[in-house]
Amino acid sequence: MTRSTHTRRFILGAGAASVFWPSAALPAPARPRQSEGGIGGTGIVGILTEFGSLIVAGRRVATDDLTKYSDGFGEITASDIAIGDSLTVEAGGPTDRLTARRVHVTHPLVGEITAIANGGRELTILGTTVKLSRPNPLARIGQRVAVSGLWRSNTVEASGLTPARDARDLISGTVERPGFATTVSGVRVRGTSIQQLKDEGFGSVVGRYDPNTGLMRSQRAVTARFTGAAGPLKRLAIEGYLEQTRAAPGYRVAGLGHSFARNIDLSPYAQGRTLFLGDYTGLFAAREALGLPEDPAARAQILGAFAR
Repeated sequence: MTRSTHTRRFILGAGAASVFWPSAALPAPARPRQSEGGIGGTGIVGILTEFGSLIVAGRRVATDDLTKYSDGFGEITASDIAIGDSLTVEAGGPTDRLTARRVHVTHPLVGEITAIANGGRELTILGTTVKLSRPNPLARIGQRVAVSGLWRSNTVEASGLTPARDARDLISGTVERPGFATTVSGVRVRGTSIQQLKDEGFGSVVGRYDPNTGLMRSQRAVTARFTGAAGPLKRLAIEGYLEQTRAAPGYRVAGLGHSFARNIDLSPYAQGRTLFLGDYTGLFAAREALGLPEDPAARAQILGAFAR
């Protein structure tokens, strides 16, 4: 079966990218580099595509009795995790034997659906556009939902909807502080702990959204996407979309809050969904990039093969 050019994998370098996999073949697991084989924390951000072990962002991650589960409102259990959830995973061990110490469902948005368009494929939640690959039975005006998916600029490419388990609203994404205002992925926020949020960093805000003013009143704000549950991070595997930023190399992953090393040419990946892999040294020293298709089934097949 022929695949599109979105299935190509690249080695990233300073100012260049070279093809590593042909576009006509499904990805197969590459032999891990020695730098990937040592003990150390691995941070993983992406959409859950398979169970057994968790497969997230092209990584296969085992769980055990010590694995902790949570979302933006507190502790949950393993049975609360579902295919399509947007996860932040902190795992320990070599990359071929990762075990999750923390699995966090990082919902971009939790709130009330206030508008539906495009035949049910486009929702408005907290004043933000949410795009679905197909209509969802939960998509009804007034329904409170938790959205899983990835930020694409200030729009969410949704991978799943579930009923909201808390009466409060939530937004998680990239903080910006133009002038005296503070926004998280385009939503204005004020209130408790907002002063802790760092410009161009990650922020998760729980509170109440007022659709009349477009303002989120914070009751609690969190600034760290990774908590150190698996020790200091040495590697990252990140699925997402790039957006432009003021700092070199000119791009960041939307909604992530971690900066790339400055000597990487990311412009070939600016338009599409991409899996980035590499070391973490305080900056994300991405070494490999795998272009991904938008179709959920095709993407899950590619990431599943990559994780074998």
